[in-house]
Amino acid sequence: MANITVRTFRELLKRKLVKGIGLIALLAIVASMVIFFAIPPGAPIQREQGIGLDQPVVKVGDVIVTEGELQKFINAQTQNNPPTEYGAILQMRYQTAQSLANQLAMTLELEKLGYRATNAEIETAKEEYIKSQIDLLRQQLLPEGKGDDRDLDKALRERNPNMSLKRLRDQIAAEVPDLQFRIFVTQDKFLKSLREKYNPTDEQVRLMFEQVYPARIFVSVEKHKDKAQARIQEAYKALKSGKPFAEVVQQYSDDPEPIKKHGGRVTGSGYYEIQEQLTSLFGAEVANRIMAFKPNQDYSEPLQDKEKKGYYIYAIAERKMEAPPDFNEKKDQYRQAFVTMRVSNEQQRVMNAALQDFKPELVDPLLAQYDKLTKTMAMQTPERLKTFKEVNDALTPVVNSSNPNVRLAQWMQILVLNQLVQLHKEVKDKEGEKKYREQLTAAVNRFFNEGGEDLNIRLLRAEMLIEQGKKQEALNDLEIAAGLAARPNDFRYLFGIAELYEKAGRKDLAQQTQKRAQDLQKALQRQQEEQQRMIQKQLEALRKQQEAEQKKQQEAQKQAQSGAQQQPPAQNAPQQGK
Repeated sequence: MANITVRTFRELLKRKLVKGIGLIALLAIVASMVIFFAIPPGAPIQREQGIGLDQPVVKVGDVIVTEGELQKFINAQTQNNPPTEYGAILQMRYQTAQSLANQLAMTLELEKLGYRATNAEIETAKEEYIKSQIDLLRQQLLPEGKGDDRDLDKALRERNPNMSLKRLRDQIAAEVPDLQFRIFVTQDKFLKSLREKYNPTDEQVRLMFEQVYPARIFVSVEKHKDKAQARIQEAYKALKSGKPFAEVVQQYSDDPEPIKKHGGRVTGSGYYEIQEQLTSLFGAEVANRIMAFKPNQDYSEPLQDKEKKGYYIYAIAERKMEAPPDFNEKKDQYRQAFVTMRVSNEQQRVMNAALQDFKPELVDPLLAQYDKLTKTMAMQTPERLKTFKEVNDALTPVVNSSNPNVRLAQWMQILVLNQLVQLHKEVKDKEGEKKYREQLTAAVNRFFNEGGEDLNIRLLRAEMLIEQGKKQEALNDLEIAAGLAARPNDFRYLFGIAELYEKAGRKDLAQQTQKRAQDLQKALQRQQEEQQRMIQKQLEALRKQQEAEQKKQQEAQKQAQSGAQQQPPAQNAPQQGK
């Protein structure tokens, strides 16, 4: 059963943050009604208190994100309902910190380009956000969502005597860090400028549907060193003398054999995708010149890529226009798609530059070690063993400190120690296995003695106790674990608990637990089916609403046309009897 914890840990590491360029949902992320209804009647509003909230977590350029700010971002992302399990908490902290670091880097890059948000703009965005949240609550509390601020204040006080509209405003404002509005305003200014920038012609929109197949001659600097430039010049002279492109490819190109076999032709793609690829290699001016080439006629002069890895001669082997038959009818939709594509490409370019100019740094010791672990999945055993040892050594001082996330550090170190036990077993190092098993036992006992609780760790200790012949102690842990596994999603844990009951010699408890696991599994299935039905119902309601709106528009158009036909003749038309 050790594989339960190992598997859980591996799955946790697999869920790495995908570093995209999508902007954080910066305004519609905290529901004010969640903030309000989370406060029980008669309870005072809890101000954020705790140790270590000013501790630095992420550093980007000269901007530092603190623990308190990270917590606010997590609360905003989860609508004040953050995860409670250690693994989920750690993963959420890591993903939010990474996403925030990337967005902050992009914001700093945009500020460098002149898109800086003023204090007044940030305050305006904040006020608009607060107003949107209050309006959302107004819809929930007032009849038909109508009423002024006095009506809303009265409704709030009726629900909770300690609440008022002013206190609610303060609470909403305190929940969201100012940094969030700085990011939002800066990136929003950039997006608006991009959308104003692009006003494509019909021909530019039509190029979205052209497939382009480039061909090239590539000479590797790594292979030919200082003779690479002379070699590409020889290839260029051969082309100028009239030698076919495919023959020159065979003689000079260092591309793989399948590319050379097809005359240097590389994988084709959409016009703008190929343009982006060439831009990343040589810059926009060169890329635009190549994209204007006629197939099998034009070719470029020798070019060196930006990273100076090689020299190229580019040509276009083939172009295919595959515009959809409804292009003229839906030209506006395709034009909008073009703008969206160009904006996305610009965002990606800025993000790439931002990550080069403002390299994010995880300064929180726990997140820094978690980041190391996310890179171990592709490592060979010796390298993984070394990395896990380094992480374990780095976590030890955190576990023994007053770090506000010390319990998370303990949990993470237990999983790392368990991995070290398994890895030493894999390489048949009995001394190392014994050493880390002793450390693992001590770490697990300390975790529970200091108030920690986790199903994975309970199962891990129960199995270790069974292996040591301490079955009664193991049964105590299994009883606690079975009590914790109460949600439908926990049926997997119950199957694991049943397996351990079997190993501990309690077949009766194993059968009972297995039956309970099956019941929870069925409950989860029913829950998922009900959710699916609700989604289908909502989709059906939306479809009917769209059909009704469509019908209404069609009737309005018919009436407009009918009215136009009944209009009196124009003043300059010939009139009867005149």
